[in-house]
Amino acid sequence: MDNMDKYLPNADMQAAFEKFKGLKTVEEKLAFQKEMQEKLSSMSEEDRNKYIADSKAGLQATVEACEDFITRAEETILKEKLGDLPDIISFSYIAKKYFGKSRNWLYQRINGYTVNGKPAKFTQNEFQTFLNALEDISNTIKNTSASLKFN
Repeated sequence: MDNMDKYLPNADMQAAFEKFKGLKTVEEKLAFQKEMQEKLSSMSEEDRNKYIADSKAGLQATVEACEDFITRAEETILKEKLGDLPDIISFSYIAKKYFGKSRNWLYQRINGYTVNGKPAKFTQNEFQTFLNALEDISNTIKNTSASLKFN
């Protein structure tokens, strides 16, 4: 797991989190919430502003970690759904014909490879183009198969 300091940027937040993890009942959680509200109310304005800034930074780091997790999960799901398809049809052909890009470009998006420090992924439009390409290729295969049956 990532270093918790970026999610809980100060010792007070880390201690409160550890305490919160041990709470079992609704009553304990409500008492904890009241205790935290009283603590925040009793802080000086400077300390309260620092605490709020730390909270925002921790929440932002948490959101970014969740977004990263979701991206990795989506990549895994996409690869699983594609199954053997990359071995069956030419992704090089798809990349060139439908995107004007290289096979590597397409695989970077499918596999979420890091490019320029960020995981590569399809935009919504690119993903729709990819789906349209698969549909187009599917229709071509079906039509070719049907025409061969009647020879």
